[in-house]
Amino acid sequence: MSTMRNGLKVLAFACAAIAVVCLFVSEDPHSQKTDVEAWNEGVGYYNAGDATNALKTLRPLMLSRTHGARAAEVVAKLEHERGDVEEAAAAAQVALRANPGDERAQRNFTRAVDGLPESRETKHINEVLKAAEGKDPGSMMLASTYDARDLMAQAGGYATNSPARIVALCDALSERAKRLSDSWLPVKEAICRSVTNEEQAATIVMQVDQAREKTRRAARQLADLDAEAYAVLSDVEHDFTRFLKLTALPPAAIGEDLVAQSNAWLDAEAFNGRSWQQDALDYTRSFRAKFPSWARAYEQQVQSDTNRPPFTAEDQAKISALATELEKLQMECVEKPVPPEQERALDLVRQIQELLPKDNSGQGGGSQGQNQQDKQNQQNRQSDQDQNQQNQDQPPEQKNEGEDSQNEDDSGEQNEESAAGEEEPSDDDKEIDALLRRAQERNDEHEADKRARMRKAPLPPNERDW
Repeated sequence: MSTMRNGLKVLAFACAAIAVVCLFVSEDPHSQKTDVEAWNEGVGYYNAGDATNALKTLRPLMLSRTHGARAAEVVAKLEHERGDVEEAAAAAQVALRANPGDERAQRNFTRAVDGLPESRETKHINEVLKAAEGKDPGSMMLASTYDARDLMAQAGGYATNSPARIVALCDALSERAKRLSDSWLPVKEAICRSVTNEEQAATIVMQVDQAREKTRRAARQLADLDAEAYAVLSDVEHDFTRFLKLTALPPAAIGEDLVAQSNAWLDAEAFNGRSWQQDALDYTRSFRAKFPSWARAYEQQVQSDTNRPPFTAEDQAKISALATELEKLQMECVEKPVPPEQERALDLVRQIQELLPKDNSGQGGGSQGQNQQDKQNQQNRQSDQDQNQQNQDQPPEQKNEGEDSQNEDDSGEQNEESAAGEEEPSDDDKEIDALLRRAQERNDEHEADKRARMRKAPLPPNERDW
């Protein structure tokens, strides 16, 4: 029995020995040899100055447990020399993770990530500028200005929603503000190319950089649910409007002039603290400053592109004369407490817009301003429909009261007419009555538009066209 027990012990010992041998063999010395060979080959390329093959050989070795840290150090150095900061920082991070307490690995990692933010910003700027190639800076600034106004309006009302919805709205608004900050980059490039005075160009660049940083700060504040984001966006909207007046071409400038002068004539509520009449004057001045050179450039384009409508010297002279008269009239409207002849100013803007050439792209004649005017008219019609619907939904008692009051008004008017006699009004009286009636209609449309905007609820984030 003891002999059998001793035999089993010997057999168990032999099995354990075989298992240990198999364990050492399972480490696959061939793979270790492969890592050594790859390391030696990569170092050979590195010493020979062949960075391309060195990186090709050593980059897969970064995952090795035996040579990964050293391979990552070499890769980080080579990528840093090539200027690829992203790859250099990633490789230096691998080396630091393998030896967290190694001071040399820490220094290499610090050196690798030192220029990472600047590199990422430069790459992002280049991508934005490449995407904006061939586009008109003035048109992009016009679209960005309207986007800034819409963003400011929505940022002032997100807090009225539920907490869960507030977070979603702020995240969406923050992303919009980030994209809006990129619209400053093509404008800065275009202004720098057009300005020959170095001192003036440096001033403009500084102002644009400040405006872009302000827009990015608004994006961060929106993401943090900071109530100060609205005030910052208000300043951003002022910046966009100011640079729009500097960059807008004559067709776009006269289009914005039409919108501003229309709102001034309607005595619309000032937007963001600015006077509509002053805005109209600023756009007229911008138009007059750019019109001569723009007209000459358009004539040259007509010579090379016969599909463009002609722009005669007679029309150009008429536009110049009308613009001069318009600026003088708008200056009087700005300076005097009771603006005179605002309707005449509005008529002058429309005449200028009609005389401008209108090509197939719609750039002539200020299509953006006309689209904005059409949008306002559509909102007015919608508000009138909503008001009519509300009147139809009123109880019968309210309808009768309104009808009774209407009948009383009609009877009062009839009494006044009978008291005045059958005298026929003069032509001047008819013209005054027609003017007052149009002014009242415009005022009613404006009030209906304001009521519609107050009733309008913001759309959910998944339905917005960010």
